[in-house]
Amino acid sequence: MAPTLIKCLDGRPQPQQDSLLQLLAPAFGHMKIPMDKEQKKAKFGLTDKPASCSLLLDFMLDVLMLPYSVHVFSSQDKPVGAAEIGPSQSQEPYRMPDPNIMDGDPKNGPPAGFSDFSYKRVIGENPIKGEELEKAKCGILNFLGGDLFPENDIVVHYIMASADPRHTVATAADMELRRIMGSIDWNNNTVITQLFNIFQGTVVNKGQKTVKPEDKKSPANTRMRLKIFPNLLKSRVAAEHFPGCIQVIFGCLFGHSLNQKIKLLAMQFVHHLTLYASDSKFNPIASVMLSGMVTVVGASAVDSRLRILAYGAVGKIAKRLPELMTKDMALLQTFFDAFSQETADTKLALLECLGMMSESFKDLKGPNVTLMEALIMQNIEKEEPQARMMAVQYANVVFPGNHIPSRYVLLLACGDVKEDIHAEAVKHLRSLPKEEDSSRLGAVEERTLMPAFPELVKYLMEKGNQRVKTKNKYVIGNNTLPFNPGTYGEMLMYMRMCLAYNAGVTPDLESIVTMQQQAPVITKYVQTLLKDSSGEEGPIQMYIKMIRQLVTAIGGAPVMYCLLEVVAIAPDKLASKFAQQLDWLKGFMFSAKEEMRMSAGQLFAIAVTSVVKKSKLNKIIEDLTQMLKDKNLEKQHGALLTLGYIIGRKFFLSRQTLGDLTVEDMETDAMEPADRAIVEATKRIGTCLDNSQQLIVTGTCVALGEIGRCGGVPLQDGNPRADQASAGVTKYSIVQKLLKKLNSTQEHNKIREKAAICLGHLCVGEAHFPHRRMVIEGLLDCAQPKQFDLHFTVGDALVCAAMGPCSPAARHVWTTTEEDFRARVKDHADDVSWLLDLLLQKYVTSNNPHIRQASCIWLVSVVKGCSSHTDVQGKLHEIQSAFMGLLSESDELTQDIASKGLGLVYDNCSKEQKDKLVASLVDTLMTGKRSKHEVTSETKVFEEGSLGTTPDGKNLSTYKELCSIATDLNQPDLIYKFMHLANHNALWNSRKGAAFGFSTIAAQAGEQLAPYLPKIVPRLYRYQFDPNPKIQQAMTSIWHAVVSDNKKTVDTYLKQIVQDLIKTLTSNQWRVRESSCLAVNDLLRGRQLDDVIEELPILWEICLKVRDDIKESVRIAADLACKTLSRVSVKVCDVNNGAVGERAIRGVMPCLLKNGLGSQVEEVRGISLDTIVKISRNAGALLKPHIPLIVTALLESLSGLEPQMLNYLSLRIGSNQAAQDKLDTARIAASKMSPMMETVNQCVQYVDASILPELIPRLTELIRSGVGLGTKAGCANFIMSITRQCPQDVTQYAGKLLSALLNGLSDKSTSIRRSYGMAIGHVVKIAKDSSVDKLIRKLKVWYMEKEDATARLACGVTLRAINETSPDVLKRHTALALPLVFLAMHEKKKEGSSEGDNNTTVWEEVWLDATPGTEGGIRLYLKELVDIMQTALESQSWHMKAQGAAAMSTVASKLGETLGPPHLGQVLKALLVGLGGRTWPGKEALLKSVAKVCVSCKSAITDPLNQTEDQPSIDQITNAIMKECRKENLAYKIEAVRAMGEILDCYEIDRFQEFSDILYPVLKKETKNTDDDDDRGSEFTRLNSKFKATAFDSLGLAWPAVKETQEEHRAEMWLLLSNSISTSTWKEQVAVLKSMNKFLDKLVMLQDGALLQTQSANVTTMVDQVIPPLCDCLGNIKYSTIRTEALEVTYKLIHKLTGASQLSLIQAEHQLKLGQVLDNMSNDNIPELKDKAKELRKLLPSQR
Repeated sequence: MAPTLIKCLDGRPQPQQDSLLQLLAPAFGHMKIPMDKEQKKAKFGLTDKPASCSLLLDFMLDVLMLPYSVHVFSSQDKPVGAAEIGPSQSQEPYRMPDPNIMDGDPKNGPPAGFSDFSYKRVIGENPIKGEELEKAKCGILNFLGGDLFPENDIVVHYIMASADPRHTVATAADMELRRIMGSIDWNNNTVITQLFNIFQGTVVNKGQKTVKPEDKKSPANTRMRLKIFPNLLKSRVAAEHFPGCIQVIFGCLFGHSLNQKIKLLAMQFVHHLTLYASDSKFNPIASVMLSGMVTVVGASAVDSRLRILAYGAVGKIAKRLPELMTKDMALLQTFFDAFSQETADTKLALLECLGMMSESFKDLKGPNVTLMEALIMQNIEKEEPQARMMAVQYANVVFPGNHIPSRYVLLLACGDVKEDIHAEAVKHLRSLPKEEDSSRLGAVEERTLMPAFPELVKYLMEKGNQRVKTKNKYVIGNNTLPFNPGTYGEMLMYMRMCLAYNAGVTPDLESIVTMQQQAPVITKYVQTLLKDSSGEEGPIQMYIKMIRQLVTAIGGAPVMYCLLEVVAIAPDKLASKFAQQLDWLKGFMFSAKEEMRMSAGQLFAIAVTSVVKKSKLNKIIEDLTQMLKDKNLEKQHGALLTLGYIIGRKFFLSRQTLGDLTVEDMETDAMEPADRAIVEATKRIGTCLDNSQQLIVTGTCVALGEIGRCGGVPLQDGNPRADQASAGVTKYSIVQKLLKKLNSTQEHNKIREKAAICLGHLCVGEAHFPHRRMVIEGLLDCAQPKQFDLHFTVGDALVCAAMGPCSPAARHVWTTTEEDFRARVKDHADDVSWLLDLLLQKYVTSNNPHIRQASCIWLVSVVKGCSSHTDVQGKLHEIQSAFMGLLSESDELTQDIASKGLGLVYDNCSKEQKDKLVASLVDTLMTGKRSKHEVTSETKVFEEGSLGTTPDGKNLSTYKELCSIATDLNQPDLIYKFMHLANHNALWNSRKGAAFGFSTIAAQAGEQLAPYLPKIVPRLYRYQFDPNPKIQQAMTSIWHAVVSDNKKTVDTYLKQIVQDLIKTLTSNQWRVRESSCLAVNDLLRGRQLDDVIEELPILWEICLKVRDDIKESVRIAADLACKTLSRVSVKVCDVNNGAVGERAIRGVMPCLLKNGLGSQVEEVRGISLDTIVKISRNAGALLKPHIPLIVTALLESLSGLEPQMLNYLSLRIGSNQAAQDKLDTARIAASKMSPMMETVNQCVQYVDASILPELIPRLTELIRSGVGLGTKAGCANFIMSITRQCPQDVTQYAGKLLSALLNGLSDKSTSIRRSYGMAIGHVVKIAKDSSVDKLIRKLKVWYMEKEDATARLACGVTLRAINETSPDVLKRHTALALPLVFLAMHEKKKEGSSEGDNNTTVWEEVWLDATPGTEGGIRLYLKELVDIMQTALESQSWHMKAQGAAAMSTVASKLGETLGPPHLGQVLKALLVGLGGRTWPGKEALLKSVAKVCVSCKSAITDPLNQTEDQPSIDQITNAIMKECRKENLAYKIEAVRAMGEILDCYEIDRFQEFSDILYPVLKKETKNTDDDDDRGSEFTRLNSKFKATAFDSLGLAWPAVKETQEEHRAEMWLLLSNSISTSTWKEQVAVLKSMNKFLDKLVMLQDGALLQTQSANVTTMVDQVIPPLCDCLGNIKYSTIRTEALEVTYKLIHKLTGASQLSLIQAEHQLKLGQVLDNMSNDNIPELKDKAKELRKLLPSQR
């Protein structure tokens, strides 16, 4: 009826529509919504009637929002929310109406979300009560969940229902909302507008049409708003909804009586608005929002969480619209001041806010600049660390790098006690200028990234002078500093940076060495500054003053270096300042820090050589020489260094004026004292090489090296053949000692490096150094393993030694650059050619890998240091060959250095040489070829430790050791395997080496590499993912060098890369397989794959195969590749891709089904299945050609992918059928929700006549051969789905499907049988009647012939399914099906089983559903029922016989007297025939049935008209049963005796004599009276007791009303009964008492008064016999049943005697006893017994 009402909505007048809708409100929950879309459309007709649909949705929304306390109110009440004033019409912030009013309060207007009109429309004249309204809302939610409306149309309904105060409604709405959440378009303007309208109610803004008062809606209440707000935060469109968004924000923040959650959500909406609103909407309201946020922040009572969000909002607004902040410096000041007031959490938010605001103040002008300077200056020294941190950030962000006051603030922060503030300030100060040319900057006037050095120095000097007079000064000892040491030190270093920057170089403060390298460039700038300002107030002078101030106070090597640097650059102008400060300098010469001593020593040397006279200089040298004997190591070391620097500088100055000096020149008769002191000092320095202290030895090396570098050592040459002891200290002895230390492994590396440098420098200052080649050979002999740093140092020393005075080391290190020196130096005789020959011919080709490594480093140093030398240029080809050979070394460092050498060679090559070099590198990279090396017994084949060790601990690395182990193991072939492995390593080493070479020259060799790119790019791409990080890094460096545009290059060579990967994925080398998988993973992500669609199936097949690789790392990489392939395949197989998608799915899907789902590897099946599922969701109609394959494969996988734990659990509980059924049901339910079944269900919609010819054979075969619970159940479900999807198309295949499903009914699982039965029920709907008839007959045969209970249950399940799904089909075959159902209903239930556990329940459901009632059904199909019951009775199965008999009993009991000929005769004859023969289990059912038929059909049996040959007489029946009473089987005999008693009683037949003859012998046996025998005795005892009870009961029933028979058996019968009361169990006692009742009822003697008088003696005897046991029974407290039956016997006996006035026949003593017992029973707890006992007691005479 409800769908009809919905259809009637369209076109009706509004009052009628309202009435119809009110009728519909309670009916929604009772509507049945079909599953099929077409049926839904036809039933409700909403699709074609948008007006009705909209009306219905609006009404349902109103009902869902309706409060439970509804009322009818006056239309004159003004509804809240009808305000017409927006923000533009009021100066006060916009305040929304109070949403916390009570819903439905007449004083406040309609409830939240309603207008007068809508409220009256919903409630009508009879408002719905609370409980009914709740049910109506739940019904509406169920109706909305029926997929009748688009999700976007009903999401608002769910949101509002989730705000319902009733739990049932809110929970149901939440569940539905979660279900559709993924498909909701939150940017749908209609949805968002509807939410805003509900949230605000009716708000009329300026310029809009007025709204009638009755149509103005109230705003949502708090509960509703809390549900609406989170959904607004999901929508970008909500941020564009103007002016509603700003009205909502201000209304919630500044409205009345709003809770805190609403305010927090409103603040989150501000953030949302700031992020997503467009500029056109955001910019006009930004200032209003900013003022609102500032108001929130300024409110002291505001919750801290709200303040945190408000601060964040201010920051985001400022970041988005910086111009809002530039004008408001006061706000910035307020926020900075807030650090002293806010809590810790709020301070963090304030910190973030100010950080986001900082960018807004970048372009300050005018007074604002001064204000900002004052602000950060004020905050940099505040107590709050957050304020100081923000001052640092603003100083860095707001001002440019050349703004001195802001740099000053940063410098102050460098001394902050907080490490993070200090680090942040240092980072900002030391950030290098970001210009394109960072090595050399442009002209001075164009550089504005750092302050000008003179201005900075002047500013800092002024600030220092001011601070030293304040409390901010820093006092340390006797020294007062204007700044703390941290700040002061950073100031000086920053001034040094600015000095370098202004000089034209990029500042580098990494170390003193790097700073010294920049000194020559700074020289010109310093000279200019000194020239422009020669007074004490010049920038350099102030710089020096500040340095001296800090050094004097705290020292510091970097600061001392700054002083040294500036003095060394201009000694002629600045050295004089230290003429009187030599003692001050000496204090630092002997400092505890080595770097300080070195800097102070150099500064001292410059000072004394520049300004001190010769005489005084001689004294200084002598004093320092004497200090070499001092026991203080620092003094010795300082003296050594200072002597070296003084002598060296003296020689350097002399060489500039006089040319080279020799010791012979100095050793003349006219030798000056200073020269003599120098020689003596040098000799003393030389003797210090023998000192045992490392510090002294390194100082000696530095001193001798400095002397040698500057002018030659003033000693005798010495002679190898002379006695060294007598010769003293000579050049030869010094060289010999230095070489000894260099080659000694016991010496510290620092000493060895200093010795090498010293040796090199000894050859620099003297053009004809006599031991030059000795030095070079000695340096070359120091090759030792893992001494990389030493080798580099030796390389530099070799360059110095070979080039001599032409070496860059001979220059003035402070004022001359290497480039300038090379341009000015004159050619001298050198040993460069000789050195190159040694390196190329002897060392590079050595068999020792350590020597080769060292020679590679040395060769690079020589090529770099002598690149322009003619000998080097002439041997470039040999050098290139050497480096190429070294690229194949196993050592990575050697490869890297060789590549650098190749780069140097490449820079100096001709074009032809460059082409050859590139070709050679490409060949090595592609093939792994390497240069040949001679193999000796000591040749190292493997690195040490890579093959482990021998049992005695020896290494396995050289060729000799490998041969030895192979011989010891008696496996000569093992050496070949070793060498194969070594060759494999060498191959990769060559490739890695080539990679190093490529990375060096590729960037310069673009033209030469172009022809090789198609070959290089695929290989290089894969090499980037090599598992060896070192090779990976090398190859990546080549890739970046070769490829400028990564994406473009890969796209260009995509096909070649894929083809190369397909080949290498199955390589026999695991590292290749792993790298290929990783390359596939990277290659396919985010690329257009149209050109390689055909390769996807091959990639899938190989990757799935590699997923089961023997090596774990390869498996992991293959898993990544498969996952990427999965994502790519899902994307490319989309239906929207057209022909490309069709091609892709045609290739990918069969591969996944065959190689993926068919794999034995669980992970492979998992990834394949996941991909198939995802492809199926996107592929749409493209799946159609593949459905037969997909469906069968997925159905088969339902079991294969099921957890094995479930199979194990099923096996363990197999004996418990109930648990097994529950588990199977759960497994089937889980399989239905699995991704496989989801995909199968998606495929159903594309099944049609074109698919079925291929699908049905596969499906039927799977039904027959499929294994596993999930597969079988899935097949059944799929069949049901396709019968619903395309019933007409499936009709022709119904027979095949029924045949296949019928075979499955014999499955051992009840759940599977049920599933197959349901499937059959669906198929028969479309099957032919002949097929259905054949099916039912087959089921009938199964049931009648098979003893298996599961098969019988399957038949019942099938018929029940047919009845449920296709009742009309079953009605056409009821005559065939229902008799079977009726018979099956009477199957014997298992003992101990509940009603729901039995198979008969299934049959009963079918019978009750298919018939008008049991009796009516029996009458309709009586003939068929009798036929099948006769068949059952004639069956060879005892159970079937018993079942047929039970069915006959039911027929007889239901039809009663109406059962007549010929059916009665047939039934009785069949039953009597069945009674014949032996006794079998279950035969008792025949006896019961005979008794039932006889009792129910008494009149028909006794009717003379029915006495025919076809109908047995009652005598024949009693004779047959009497015969059965004589059987030995006790259980059977019990039923026979009971049946006999019932029949004799019913027909009043006197067969007592014969009957008692059978029963008396058993009953007269003496038995022990134990009430609990039947509880704890044997089975026989229990049956015997049951038989006695039945016998006593049946004797009472068989007691005849014939006087003669009574006279004959009365006494014996009564005596037996009386005596048995005391000797029987309680159950037997009950039977005896019941029999007495029957006896007394039929006793003729008590019915006739005259006869009673004549038989008074006999009566007295009977009474005397029965009264004692009766009294015992009446007093039985344990069993109330016994008391009840005994009281009944007593009642009948006394009443009959009283009625005949013969109560006196009871003796007085018996009356007395009876009276006592009845008095006791008057207090019985059973009311009936109590009343009856009192009544009887009144009949007895009272006791006195």
